[in-house]
Amino acid sequence: MYFKRLFCCFRYGVQTHKYWKKLEVRGPPPVPFFGNIPELFDPAVGFRAAVKRWQGIYGRVFGIFFFRKPVLVVTDPEVIKQILIKDFNMYVDRYVVGEGKLQNPLLQLTVFFAQGSTWRRLRKMMTPSFSGTKLRFLTARVNKMARQLSDHLHSSAVEGRPLEAKWVFGAYILDVSAAMTFGLDLNSLSNLEGTFIQRAKSLVTVDRAIQLKLALVGIFPACLPLLRFFNIGYFKYTDVCFFRDNLRALVRERVSQAEACDDFLQLLLEAEFKDTREEGFAMPGSKLSEDEIVAQALLFIIAGYDGSSGALQFLYYQLAKHQDVQMNVVREILDEIGEDEDDEPTYEKCQSLHYTEAVIEETLRMYPPILLLLRNCTKDTKLGDTSVPAGTGVIIPNFNIGRDPELFDDPEEFRPERFLGDSRLSVNPATFLAFGLGPRQCIGLRFAMLQIKLALIYTLRKVAIVDASPDVLETEDFTGVLTPKVPIKLSLAPRCPVDS
Repeated sequence: MYFKRLFCCFRYGVQTHKYWKKLEVRGPPPVPFFGNIPELFDPAVGFRAAVKRWQGIYGRVFGIFFFRKPVLVVTDPEVIKQILIKDFNMYVDRYVVGEGKLQNPLLQLTVFFAQGSTWRRLRKMMTPSFSGTKLRFLTARVNKMARQLSDHLHSSAVEGRPLEAKWVFGAYILDVSAAMTFGLDLNSLSNLEGTFIQRAKSLVTVDRAIQLKLALVGIFPACLPLLRFFNIGYFKYTDVCFFRDNLRALVRERVSQAEACDDFLQLLLEAEFKDTREEGFAMPGSKLSEDEIVAQALLFIIAGYDGSSGALQFLYYQLAKHQDVQMNVVREILDEIGEDEDDEPTYEKCQSLHYTEAVIEETLRMYPPILLLLRNCTKDTKLGDTSVPAGTGVIIPNFNIGRDPELFDDPEEFRPERFLGDSRLSVNPATFLAFGLGPRQCIGLRFAMLQIKLALIYTLRKVAIVDASPDVLETEDFTGVLTPKVPIKLSLAPRCPVDS
């Protein structure tokens, strides 16, 4: 009886492992229960190194097992275009371990995590809120927060006090999110120990416990109800509840007001879906519900604090290590915007900062905020000669693609010129995936670029980024959001007129 149970247990652990062989898809051999996870999360190897090695052996499309789940890894730009653009309707949903059930129910309502018809409805309703017209109108609010960031950095420069980049830029982005979403002035930069920023940091902090949750769900999906019962998931339940309760109160207060405000919350309240059906999907609800509005507001906080602040810390690190690039950015800012702080940048003026934008994009190529694009195949289909059954997960490793020597010359070198003029035209869109690609591309792309540019404009007119530590920048490999292994610290000095 004992051996029979042991045999049944082993059979369960290898039950799916013939999946890719039947489809004649090459890939590394899996181990029982864990699939290819041991090598992917081995500290001595790591996800990126493992994918790079497997690509060299099996090509740009190969099959692996994420625990017991068969997943297709794709680094071929043409196949990526097929997934994200041409055959998008078959890859609408994101692939998430546990089918998204480790997410708080509120977060499943966000435009990032929503699936199928829910995602289509949310995306269509929210897209007008991020139009150029709306961003022009809201730029003045971001200017205020960027000026506060500049003052904070200048004070630190005068005092000769190094700054921990993630904390400072996280506070700036949190202030921008609060101002743009609710018209609130948190001024987190004046109190880095404040409740909101502490909760935001706690909310997006990913620790090794995530690996245990993934392992438990990946091996034994039946344990999901138990985890949900105890409110165990990717984001800490208490942090989600803190923001949910505060955001709900703000939404209800706004609804009771007679006078309309000029922020994203007002745009979400006014958003309307006029069509009742699209592409065969039922589209109920012409207005966003209260929970849907609260969910999008929470997403602004998560995406901004984790994504935009992460991009800023890597950007300022590169500017510190490449003083010539920093000076070119400063010159462009002074030429296009003006050197006086009263020369307030407009949305249109920000669009003229072509070199600055190239610097940001080169940073995002090397340090994409999200390491992987994940999709779930919803219908039986083919990718080239590869058959992909419905339910198959797809992983597109952004970081590996941005550092691939076959796709970028000298990929380890920081060269903003890649994204300027004719060179920019030669960059395959499917190789620059910092914001995704296709219909599910980041809805806040233009807003993210705007708040990064405004931070640069205000801070670089007042301070010089003298240096940054650590000398060799290494990043964590086990989480989907790019994070330095050692916190980045910036050394600043007041900018002298001769510097420009």
